[in-house]
Amino acid sequence: MKRLSVKRQAGFSLVELALVLMIVGLLTAGTLSALSSQREQVKYADTEQALAQTKQALLSFLVVNKFLPCPDSTGDGLENRSNQACDVVAGDVPYRDIGLRLADVRDGFGNRLRYVINVEATSSAALQDSAHSASFFNIDGASSSVPVFDLNTPPTASDSGTGNYAVCASGGPACNGASQKQMDGMPVVLVAFNQRGQEGCQDRPMQEQENCDGDAFFWQGGYAPLSDQDGFFDDEIVGVSAYEIKSHYMKNHPGVL
Repeated sequence: MKRLSVKRQAGFSLVELALVLMIVGLLTAGTLSALSSQREQVKYADTEQALAQTKQALLSFLVVNKFLPCPDSTGDGLENRSNQACDVVAGDVPYRDIGLRLADVRDGFGNRLRYVINVEATSSAALQDSAHSASFFNIDGASSSVPVFDLNTPPTASDSGTGNYAVCASGGPACNGASQKQMDGMPVVLVAFNQRGQEGCQDRPMQEQENCDGDAFFWQGGYAPLSDQDGFFDDEIVGVSAYEIKSHYMKNHPGVL
């Protein structure tokens, strides 16, 4: 009598199955991490686009109206003035005045861009005087054939002017008058706070505090890891210089200034 042979069906042992699941988990985690990193990169690119678009819109507003707008202090997208002077020197971008949508003036993480202008723009006397950088924001230019500011309005090579801003270069130990400047004499600064937003900025490392403390200095560094307890710094800064203001206006109105 012949014995019937029994074929055993090959299968996974528990150890083999555990190894397979572990490998799948590692591959999945790596894929998700790569996708997350890619999404963050897209958001930072969106921030750069928002800053560039807002700067261009401000300069285009200048060409048409012969002045730059004041900040929006009420959140309605319109500049705020009292007796022609700006109510504040730091606030939201007046997106409706410059022809943008609210979505256009948000960074890639959904925070509204900060719009900071010359400190003296709240002074009616400074606004009226072309020897002050505040005259870039004088609304009287709209009703005149020429803007209030002229080619000699500071900052210039011989006159640094007053009430403007400096952006410190990355990598320095501090941000003050003695620091190396990436930008200097900026009548306008745009700030994107990115991931952590502006709320609670005063309680963060000095790099981020510098961009919300109300003084004349800002810190530009791009993404940079800080100490373990501080996490990271990712604010982005764009300035609008007096040269850009004048040259942009002159390019569209030759021979006016």
